[in-house]
Amino acid sequence: MKKVIIFLILTFLLFATNSKAASQNLNENNLESEKILKIGVLVPLSGKFQNIGESFLKATQLALYDISNENLKIYPKDSKANALDTYKAAKEFENLGIKIVIGPIFYESLERLDEINNITFISLTNKTQNIPKNAIAFGVNIESQIDALKKYFKKIKVSKTLLLSPKSKYIYQSESVAKKDVLKFYRTYSYDVNPKKITGEIEKITKYRERKKDLERRIKILEKSDLDKDKNELKKLEQMHTLGRVNFDSVVVIDFGERLKSVLTSFMFSDVSSKEVSFFTINQWFDETFFNESAMQNLHFPSINLNNLRKFNKKFLDKFNEKPNQVSILAYDALGLIYYCWLNNNFQFKSNQLYSKEGFKGLHGEFHIENNLSKQKLKIYKVSEKKFIEVY
Repeated sequence: MKKVIIFLILTFLLFATNSKAASQNLNENNLESEKILKIGVLVPLSGKFQNIGESFLKATQLALYDISNENLKIYPKDSKANALDTYKAAKEFENLGIKIVIGPIFYESLERLDEINNITFISLTNKTQNIPKNAIAFGVNIESQIDALKKYFKKIKVSKTLLLSPKSKYIYQSESVAKKDVLKFYRTYSYDVNPKKITGEIEKITKYRERKKDLERRIKILEKSDLDKDKNELKKLEQMHTLGRVNFDSVVVIDFGERLKSVLTSFMFSDVSSKEVSFFTINQWFDETFFNESAMQNLHFPSINLNNLRKFNKKFLDKFNEKPNQVSILAYDALGLIYYCWLNNNFQFKSNQLYSKEGFKGLHGEFHIENNLSKQKLKIYKVSEKKFIEVY
């Protein structure tokens, strides 16, 4: 815990006040040229993903500017978002004597990096399977998100949770979640990726037609009665679409974009209210288009520190006159992490420092690195009245 607090202080200095104390410390030690810290940045700087790569590069430049230490040098190279060019660039880093690299961004680019012996790569991928031994998956991964959900589920005391995911190439994510002994699911379902078929499948899951028939039968019975209490009940039922509650209290949907909206809209059309059932999803970065969809109201999701993300976005906009890719906050934190480790090891970078059991805290939140993965302590947010509300 002590180390986490120290890192909190340092990140405040590094990220908020240009690390004047740290810079003064460096000047007092009269660093020699061999104590310069060289950091590679390996991102796509051409092609289809150029804009993403440039945003990540600028995030590292912003961190470098905030740290304000001339003994830090970054060396950008173009990964071209493919494994071969990533490998070639990594070999060039090796020839330059660089020991630590931020990047690559994409999982597919990691393929040949285990052939590089003398470099540690802090990749921004959120995938966690088959990560090379010399790489760290620094993205917001599914394990961290599910762990956050588990803690929140315990707090709100849900016990019958459905797990839903599309029948697509991303099915491995739901299979991974289901196999892990982290969350216990009441039922698991996979649905068709065709939006026209989703509603019918959700109707089956929620037993919509049965509940609708139950309502119709009850209305017919009440219509034959002259009792006042039956007439009052009839008035209430005539305002309803179904009768009876569903047999689950929460739903986790592993999907995103328009298809996620279709799934949640189908639950709404199947007369399942977010007032009765808690809805959750993952892999979200504060998509404000959710505000315009009534079905997205009260949707919960785990994510990073929103207040700090907004500060980062503003700082980035002020510096570069453009909005960042939101995930690039991780590149900013990666450089801060490397600098912290170097600063606290007599200006020598050792990759084993990244695995401190006490953990660290950057702008995106608290984390520790274990088994080549960044394990983040995430918050839970809820979509409510055109706002993202922190609920845990």
